Amino acid sequence: MQYDIFISYKRKSLPTANNLYYRLTTRGYSVFFDLEEMGRDNFNTQLLNYIENAKDVFVILEDSSLDACKNADWENDWFCHEIAYALEKKKNIIPILIGGYKMPPMDFFPDKLKELSFKNAPEFNFSFFEAYLDKLIEKDYLLSKPNLQEKATSVFKFYSNENCQIFKEGKLVCSLKGMSDEPYYLPVPRKGDYRFKGVNSITAETRIIKEHIEAKEEKEIEIEWTERKPLKPEQEWPETSIISGNNYSVDLGVLKFNMIRVEGGKMMIGATNEQIEEAESNEHPAHLISLPTFYIGQFPVTQNIWELVMGYNKSKKQDKRQTVDRASFAGVSSTAFGAGVGSLFGPIGTIAGGAIGWFAGHKDNMHPVQDDAAGHYPVENLSHDEALEFVRRISKMTNIQFALPTEEEWEYAARGGQKSNGFKYAGSNDIDEVSWYRDNANGTTHPVGEKKPNELGLYDMCGNVWEWTETPAHSYTSVVEHGGTKFIRRGGSWWHEAKNCRVAKRYVSDHSKKTSGLGLRVVIRENVK
Repeated sequence: MQYDIFISYKRKSLPTANNLYYRLTTRGYSVFFDLEEMGRDNFNTQLLNYIENAKDVFVILEDSSLDACKNADWENDWFCHEIAYALEKKKNIIPILIGGYKMPPMDFFPDKLKELSFKNAPEFNFSFFEAYLDKLIEKDYLLSKPNLQEKATSVFKFYSNENCQIFKEGKLVCSLKGMSDEPYYLPVPRKGDYRFKGVNSITAETRIIKEHIEAKEEKEIEIEWTERKPLKPEQEWPETSIISGNNYSVDLGVLKFNMIRVEGGKMMIGATNEQIEEAESNEHPAHLISLPTFYIGQFPVTQNIWELVMGYNKSKKQDKRQTVDRASFAGVSSTAFGAGVGSLFGPIGTIAGGAIGWFAGHKDNMHPVQDDAAGHYPVENLSHDEALEFVRRISKMTNIQFALPTEEEWEYAARGGQKSNGFKYAGSNDIDEVSWYRDNANGTTHPVGEKKPNELGLYDMCGNVWEWTETPAHSYTSVVEHGGTKFIRRGGSWWHEAKNCRVAKRYVSDHSKKTSGLGLRVVIRENVK
């Protein structure tokens, strides 16, 4: 089959590509996008034939889409290869710039792609799609013509509370992002009864979805997956876990993460001597605290752990590697996600974890554990409410009472607890040794555990991402009042300067705040031996 319009995109831009496909198709344009079309012929030949026969090629560009251009082997990247082929065949290329992305200058591109920098590329916004498309037609930028007789008359809009894949007659329709604000649009040519199969990407649970749609109807399908069961579902009241040892490995079946013991004691926090030069008013006065022993995550919560517990991942800086994707194992029994989960997925844990066997330690602070969080990107772009929901779910899954740290627990641990050397940052007076921050992060988060740990063996306490605490906003001279909507976050982030990554720095945010530099770390206080 031939198509007038070809949509070229990186996998991260799939929601945008789908939205564009939906809007063009419902206006009567013949558009190549449908994933069902792939795989019947040789993949490479099929794609190139579609480009060669197309009149227009939309190229969707956003942050990191063209990163492969920086490499000598850029032609091995299919997105770049598609663009190069479209340029070679003199196709009418229409760039779609998303999220404020700017077209790179000519010297950014390899020779075969330099012409792309000259293509007219106004910033795109779906809110003004109709006006945008009318402008393309008015200025003769779009060569294709609509055929209203072949226009799709009905549209399914798929939503899901967890990552999943949708199949129709054994063929992949789409991969849904859990909790996405934007649906996946599936135009269909006629009214009637449709049958889909949903497969949860985390648990491999399957569901049959039967829907009827009328002509010219837009029908929403909201898929609600059941909440994770405890890891030992056969025990209605499983025994309480006793937490002990210098580190405690939390077993989630296919993934593990490590908690570090923080011996209780007394400590001065706030505007202490090494902080005083840059201390702000809310860090005064320095004062003595006393805490019992607790455990705290060796790393910020990473995206693979978050996905396993929550079923979705809305991080702005997504891990380039696979996090937790079970859809390719859809044939596996989807009985309880729980006691059998280890045997259920067996050796594929090495695929999801990526860093099993990673030696999480430093020559002065040895913590030899198997930790599936190590080397993964921290989760971010989550509200305080979502952080609390993560705590609730993982507590239910493991029968261990997790919590967000209080800001006192956070600062006590960041300073090194009873092993503290009085550093300005968590583990050093040289921020570059321990932190990803504005001057060295290159505008993004980084995998956890790449910098030096602090005295307790805790990584990324300063920089990379801020971390929510459970402490409501207050001054050190006032009583903490619970029940408010603003909370303290700690640690600084990849986009903050050094002074905001100090161990004493306090920052207040509304509970709804979400940024690409805001994540979480968890603690255990109860049943600690």
